[in-house]
Formats: sequence, structure tokens, C-alpha cells
Amino acid sequence: MDKNQFLDQVQNSCNKVTFVCVKHILDKLYKENEKLDEEKTKEFFANYKNYHLYLNDFAATIYTQYNSSVDSIYIQMCEFLNIDVDNSYTLEYVVKKLEKQTPQLILGLSDSDIQKQTISNFEEKLKDIQNSKYFISHNEEFFPRVEKLKQNINLVKNALGIIQK
Repeated sequence: MDKNQFLDQVQNSCNKVTFVCVKHILDKLYKENEKLDEEKTKEFFANYKNYHLYLNDFAATIYTQYNSSVDSIYIQMCEFLNIDVDNSYTLEYVVKKLEKQTPQLILGLSDSDIQKQTISNFEEKLKDIQNSKYFISHNEEFFPRVEKLKQNINLVKNALGIIQK
């Protein structure tokens, strides 16, 4: 299948913003009638990080003109391609994002309300991770990293004098 055929399928099966975003991505990667390898294309669109990477310059349009988000586009493409959204790519993306929120970074926030909100969001993401089907079925792969994240957030809470539940 070539790029235009794939785009026709997306246009006929997905909403307008998803089509526009997929076209935006594919225009960066392929010439007009270039052939697409179906497995590589599916793997590319399964990788959550690619949406942030290739739609970064298009974010304002997605949010303002279409009142949508990268998450919505990802979910719709996963549905279109029969990919489970709860997969290694999304889990890895969330874990890495949390790993960047080091105790030093959170403790360095100057406003205590922002610190508390950051901690709350962090803990919510940890719960989401632990309830993820992919995490549950691949526990040995992610468990040490998630445990380290729990230790880090508990360290922050202890440093700030926030009572543990």
C-alpha cells in the first residue's frame, strides 16, 4: 500500500483531526506515492513517543483549531490499527516522564501548592501504571523502576512533612 492509499483509509475511518495529523506525520517521512511497509507503519503508529516527536510543531493547531490532543489522536489511531493502547510504548513514556521528576526537582518548586499538586499527579500516574494491563503482565520488566519512583515520591513527602497514607 502506498502513502495515499493509507491516508484514504485513515480519512474514511477516523475523525478529521486524526487524518490531518497522520497526513502531517507521513508528509515528513514519505514522498507522495511512496510505498509503506504495513508492519513498520503499524509499529511506528503504536509508538506513543512518535506522536509527540512528529506533531510537536503542529500542537497549537491540534489544540486550538481542532480542540483535540495528542492523546486523542493516539487512541484513535490505535483503534484504527487494532493496537491495544495499554502497551509497552505508553507505559515506557509515562515511566520515563515520571523519572524526570526527581526529588530535587519537586523539592525545588517554590510554591507549596504546586509541590502538593505535583505530588498528587505523580501518585495518580503511579496508580495508573500499577493498574495497567501491560505493567501487570510485564511486572518484572518495570517493577524495579516503579519501586524507585515510589521511594522517590515518599522521600519528597517525608522531606515536606506530608503524612503518608
